[in-house]
Amino acid sequence: MSRPMSAHDQALAKSRPNHRKYVFLGLFVLLVIAGWSAFWYVSYTKTQSLIDRLMARQINGTPVLQCQNQTLGGYPFRLLLTCSSYTAQNAQNGWRVEGGAFRAIWQIYTPNLALIESDTRLTISHQPSGQTFDMVSSLMRGSVRFSPTEIISRASFEAANPTVTSNNPAFSNMLGEIKADSLAFHARPNPDESNDLDLSMTATELAAGSFPIVSGQFGVTLIEGLSASIRNQGNPARAWLQQSGEVKDINGHVDIGQKTLKLNGDVSFDQQGLANGLVKLKILNPSVDAATAGKTLSAKRDGLNGPLTALQLMGKPVKDGDLIGSEVDIKLKGGNIQAGFLPLGRLPAIQ
Repeated sequence: MSRPMSAHDQALAKSRPNHRKYVFLGLFVLLVIAGWSAFWYVSYTKTQSLIDRLMARQINGTPVLQCQNQTLGGYPFRLLLTCSSYTAQNAQNGWRVEGGAFRAIWQIYTPNLALIESDTRLTISHQPSGQTFDMVSSLMRGSVRFSPTEIISRASFEAANPTVTSNNPAFSNMLGEIKADSLAFHARPNPDESNDLDLSMTATELAAGSFPIVSGQFGVTLIEGLSASIRNQGNPARAWLQQSGEVKDINGHVDIGQKTLKLNGDVSFDQQGLANGLVKLKILNPSVDAATAGKTLSAKRDGLNGPLTALQLMGKPVKDGDLIGSEVDIKLKGGNIQAGFLPLGRLPAIQ
């Protein structure tokens, strides 16, 4: 006959299932950590291999990309590449981009997409001509997406409070120092034709030289802009002119003083790099609610209000949503810009 269990034995019997539960839970957590670590390491290995291949690329024996004091880490939730400074250059055409501290972040489940943050100074230089373009801003960031063949398939760049200067005489004489509250550039293959390049630019409170302050966005499609035949040319711009030279789907929206400008059209460049084409320009007045009769005008914001109003008189009346104005045909021929009989200037040739 078995003796009755004591209170101590009963307590031990009740505690055993709880101990097993904690053991199983601990083993499960260890398995999850081990599995996640293995997954992270596989992503790390693939990313390191991608970085090594990119860094190994050369043009005329010169590395295309350089990352000083390179490190790759970020365990456990991401991948983080850091450089104390960076350089991207093309030894064929002499263009070079360089900057200070740089870091790129990948989520481990999207190793082909890198989010980038860099030092607040960027320099673009053309060594054969000695031209330099410098940008200083409070924040620089962007993103780059790579295709399976390590070709950059999409890129974006954003700068907060940028200031751009250059030693190029034509640039500095016309635009001087460029400042903006924000500036962004985006590039990607056209969704319908992968050899075409979509480019867009967005700016807020952009001021350049004596020109009035503007805000807006502008987009174009460069036909054959990503053609394989021009990617490694010494002068991609010249190669693109020979390949196509066509700019399609020009689309812009700009607020300047009291006017809103909208433009669309197509332009082609001849073998000399001179523009030819037709652009439809809508010059729209503010809505009745937005207009203020007693508003004080300033040259910095409204300096083109008079010329734009005069240009409106040459167009046909149009309505765009709540805005009313006129549409003017802007013709480009051999680089010359003209509205009706009125010459508006000249676009420099693409070299």
